[in-house]
Amino acid sequence: MEQLEALYESTPKALNFIERKISISNKHINIYGPPKSGKTWLVLDYLTNIPKKKHIYIDLNDVRLDKSSLNKKLQDFIVINDIDVVAIDHYDDSIGLPKCKQLIVISQKPLFLSTLSSLLLQPLDFEEYLAFEKRHIHLEHSFSLYLRTGSLPEMATVHETLLTKNLHQIMRTTFPEQSEQNFFRTLAKFLGKPLTANQLYTTLKKEHKFSKDRVYKTIKEWEDRQIIKWVKKFNQPKAAKRLLLYDFALPASMYFEKSLMGQLYSIAANKMLQNYPDVSYTETMDLYEPTTNQAILLSPFANPQSSAAKVSKLINEIETLKIKSITILTIANSFDFEFEKINVNAKPFYEWIIEE
Repeated sequence: MEQLEALYESTPKALNFIERKISISNKHINIYGPPKSGKTWLVLDYLTNIPKKKHIYIDLNDVRLDKSSLNKKLQDFIVINDIDVVAIDHYDDSIGLPKCKQLIVISQKPLFLSTLSSLLLQPLDFEEYLAFEKRHIHLEHSFSLYLRTGSLPEMATVHETLLTKNLHQIMRTTFPEQSEQNFFRTLAKFLGKPLTANQLYTTLKKEHKFSKDRVYKTIKEWEDRQIIKWVKKFNQPKAAKRLLLYDFALPASMYFEKSLMGQLYSIAANKMLQNYPDVSYTETMDLYEPTTNQAILLSPFANPQSSAAKVSKLINEIETLKIKSITILTIANSFDFEFEKINVNAKPFYEWIIEE
């Protein structure tokens, strides 16, 4: 039991941990989420509240482990040492799940086991980013930094001169195979845009000779790993869906030309999806929420005149969908007006993003 003794005596520390919006309860739980979203740090911080001799943390990515031996001896070790809490990181099915008072299993994909409750940890939203990032003087400046650094916790404190280098290193770590990197770089071009699997296949086939089967399998795998999400088109299940990736700065770092609209759309869509899982887009509206009949338009440099002209062109969908309110998201401008008895409110992203 030498390897278990070593793990038992030396749990890693979550140095400088910043509290997240979600927390771990005292029950069996599967914490899952996209790469680098902070799952390990959340668990290590939780373990600091458990007496040292009452918990053990096991990282299955630790190259020192003999998993076969671990699998045979773990349950006895838990019983002999009267361990209450067992945390298993980077879980795979190479070992069985032990019995204990509290089992914490960390994975990218949800395990869907009846014995474990599920907790999804997404990367940082803007409010969480403000807690991590200590340089902010004004919300507008902080939001500008957020656009450049992205939503991964480890990037929040990186100096601006190292952002691209560090983002590329994260990409190589997350996608170690060159083919995976090519796949991600191609996806990055479509951030926030409508995309079908066939469109993606056509692009990849030309540039990197991917087979259709491989494209479809990778999409499914990355959906399961929370790397890819979609915003569907309202009432058109077969239409192209707008692509979201688990971080919006990584795609931007793949090319010299930045996609501001893609990044802004990702941030807005992710905020809406947190509260409204049925949010969609329409032919003329960037985001539409059917239960509250609200519409969101992205127009970074909007002014009252251009916005009034834009909204007037939406009259057919406004009437059809019975829209009650329209929010226009801008970089810095604020104004409001009424159109056909509907309140149209324009506000900066950095204000809207922290509203309840």
